[in-house]
Amino acid sequence: MSEVQGNDPGSNGSNGSNASDPSQSDGHDAVGSSLVDAVMSGFVASRETTHTDLEPMLISNDSGHTMERAIKDELGSSRSFDMSVAFISRDALFRLRQYFLDFSGSNPSGSGRIFTSTLNYFNSPDVFKELLQLQATTNITVWVWQSISAQHVEQTITSYRYHPKGYVFRHDSDGAKPLYSAYVGSSNLTTNALNTNREWNLRVSTLEQGGLYHQLSNEIDAQLEESVPLTGDWLAEYERDFQRHPQLPQIPTRIDPHSPIVPNAMQREALRNLAELRAKGETRAIIISATGTGKTHLSAFDVQRCRPKRMLYIAQQQQILDAARASYIQVLGCPDSDTGLVTGAQRDDDKRYTFATVQTLSRPDVLSRFDPNAFDYILVDEVHHAAADSYRRIIDHFRPDFMLGMSATPERTDGINIFQLFGNNVAYEIRLQRALEEDMLCPFHYYGVAEYLTEDEKQSPKVHRIGTADGDASDSSSRHHLEEWLEQLSNPHRVRYIIDKIQVYGEASSTVCGLVFCSRRDEAARLSQMFNQQWNQQAERLYRTQAVTGETPAAQRSVAVERLERGELDYIFTVDLFNEGIDIPRVNQIVMLRQTQSSIIFTQQLGRGLRKFPGKVCVVVIDFIGNYANNYLIPLALYGNTGDRDTARKNLTHEALGVSSISFDAIALAGARVAGSGRSFGYAQAHRAIPPITISARQNTDAHGCGPARPIAGGHRGD
Repeated sequence: MSEVQGNDPGSNGSNGSNASDPSQSDGHDAVGSSLVDAVMSGFVASRETTHTDLEPMLISNDSGHTMERAIKDELGSSRSFDMSVAFISRDALFRLRQYFLDFSGSNPSGSGRIFTSTLNYFNSPDVFKELLQLQATTNITVWVWQSISAQHVEQTITSYRYHPKGYVFRHDSDGAKPLYSAYVGSSNLTTNALNTNREWNLRVSTLEQGGLYHQLSNEIDAQLEESVPLTGDWLAEYERDFQRHPQLPQIPTRIDPHSPIVPNAMQREALRNLAELRAKGETRAIIISATGTGKTHLSAFDVQRCRPKRMLYIAQQQQILDAARASYIQVLGCPDSDTGLVTGAQRDDDKRYTFATVQTLSRPDVLSRFDPNAFDYILVDEVHHAAADSYRRIIDHFRPDFMLGMSATPERTDGINIFQLFGNNVAYEIRLQRALEEDMLCPFHYYGVAEYLTEDEKQSPKVHRIGTADGDASDSSSRHHLEEWLEQLSNPHRVRYIIDKIQVYGEASSTVCGLVFCSRRDEAARLSQMFNQQWNQQAERLYRTQAVTGETPAAQRSVAVERLERGELDYIFTVDLFNEGIDIPRVNQIVMLRQTQSSIIFTQQLGRGLRKFPGKVCVVVIDFIGNYANNYLIPLALYGNTGDRDTARKNLTHEALGVSSISFDAIALAGARVAGSGRSFGYAQAHRAIPPITISARQNTDAHGCGPARPIAGGHRGD
């Protein structure tokens, strides 16, 4: 160490050795001096005044210092990188996707490279599909190590003994020589290895004159020579070989409807709390349960325990009733004949378990047929609607022994307190955040993407916003503005922009099963028509979509949902119809094209994709943010009502919840900052210019990447 210190003229301990070496004199600058101080502090004697970003550091995924955080920060400020990892997971790529995109937007072609392997078939074809998409949408190239050793030993894919875990990032400073940050240790590019596993990764820094730089450069050059580029042809061959390799038992793709249903831990706790409330003489209670956590089954379990003579279940839509009825039959084990519907087309007034739509039951001529004491137990689904006159008419009419309200989003924007209607008895509460942490829901990856704006809209953002409800447009002026607005919303350039972003952020390894939420029925219909004329790059055919709104007959709605579940449709375009109650567990993508200031609607729409389903890995949420001030909706959805927007934003202190992740593209993030969010999300690119949005900017990207690989030492592949 004394020799290194002696090479630095700023070091008090210089002994003058090698002072005449011209290759060392180039390092006599501020960066070199800071690096020597950092190395001395890290390896010899700790100094309080050292440059901590240059000091050697052990990252063990402890105390908030994770490899994922380090990689994100490095991608935000580096000019090039090399990642050499044996294993990669899809969810890690989803979590880093926005950072790779931002890096690509700020750096030239060939600036980033990822080296990986086929060792033990850990990297599935799905992983390579995601990598191939990453390569096609960024300037990052992917290389697969397949060295045929000099020993002339015949090898198979599984015997390629490639097992490194290293990350190298190049940083350029004004007038200074490039500085490299290297991370060498135990973390592969998987979510657990980057976040939760106890790992050892050492961060060190080096200049180009350093011996460590040359060792790293030579090793990466060697890996490049021994690797092949990731291509579609290579992937097809690997997929065939992968299928011949013995695999773990396949995950079933369908749920057995006859399998026994038993309460989970959350439901058992809620059932105990409900029993305790009834033991204290309470006659009403409310359950707050995030979408997908099983509140319908929970209510059925409670009915099973209470054994009422008659039960009433009320909801807004018949589709909700049909699903609830099926769940109750499964849990209670009762014959179908014990259950009945009270809807517009059916009047089963005398059944033990009655399922009624609010619209029908609240009618005076229907409600009067029921004695106030007809039901011992009443369930009110989506109870946040209970302040409406129709709900209150039903609630005030009956006198049950017990009434249970259920909702994922009980807060209301009009200030009405739903909790008071149920005696302020919250029997159980599980918000989205906890449900994700408890692994009760499917992980999501949320991408806030800048909305497409025409030049006129950029100058006057309000020009295309006349509301999101399908209200009256009876006068000629309103009709004119509506038509103008719809023309802008269905602008072919906007449609192309939306599709480009879907292709960038969507899963490359899964067939899409998506819901697209629009602002109006007319927009949903037009966009569906225009999508059906566009090429689905993943499926290599035209898109197959359908608009389904409140005007769509119930039978047609059901057919559309069935077609989506069978894979005959890629997307359903809708407005509010699917916000609540209708469950399509297969949904793996949510596209939000509408602007809303309601955290309730936002949470409901987010929840449409969060139900688990066999074979479903995650749900991708692509939110085209138009009103940047509304970036508080994500923390509200995750943490519940916090009182004000600033507090809600401050709640979002992490970009990830378990396997789920949240990220914004650079322009959406900048807009959120302009709106005063105060949330930085750790983006290092805040300190540099933000690249402009371009439509289809990467449409013609070569399938192998955007340019030749650039080795760390500036060399090239010898082919």
